[in-house]
Amino acid sequence: MAATHTTSTRDPLPAGTAGLEAWKTLVIAHSRLFRALDVQMSDEHGRALGDYDVLVQLAGAPGQSLRMCDLASAVLLSPSGLSRRVERLERDGLVERRRAEGDGRNIEATLTAAGRRLFRRLQATHHQGIKELFADEFSEAELDALSELLARLNPEPAPAGC
Repeated sequence: MAATHTTSTRDPLPAGTAGLEAWKTLVIAHSRLFRALDVQMSDEHGRALGDYDVLVQLAGAPGQSLRMCDLASAVLLSPSGLSRRVERLERDGLVERRRAEGDGRNIEATLTAAGRRLFRRLQATHHQGIKELFADEFSEAELDALSELLARLNPEPAPAGC
C-alpha cells in the first residue's frame, strides 16, 4: 500500500494567539487614527489627509520637487490615486507639474508658494492631531519602546530610481 502525503490544515495563528491579537489591534488602531486625522483635516481645512501626505513629501524633498514615480513610492496612494490627487492640487495652485530637467521622460511635481503656506497650516493641525489622538495616550518611555518595536517592521529604504 502506497503512503499518502497529507498537507496540514492547521492554522499557523489560531484565534486568540498573541500574534493575531496584536495584529488585529494594530489594524484597528491604524484605521481609527487615520480616519480621525482625516476628519480633523477636512473639518479644519477642507482637505483630505491624502493631500497632506503629498504636500509633506514634496516639502521634505530637495528643491521641494519629486519625480512622480518617486512621489508615488513615498505616499500611501496608488499611482492612479496619486495622479488624480496631484491633478486636483495642481488645479488649486498648490503643486506644479512639469517635465524633469535633464530627462524629459519624467514628470516632476513641485510645491508652489501657496502649497508651502497650506502645508504649514496642515502640518500644525496634523501634529496636534497626532499629539491628542496618539502620543498623549502613552508615556515617553512607552513611545520610545513602541518606536523601537515598530521599527522592526520597516524594511530598508528602496533604492531610488523610476
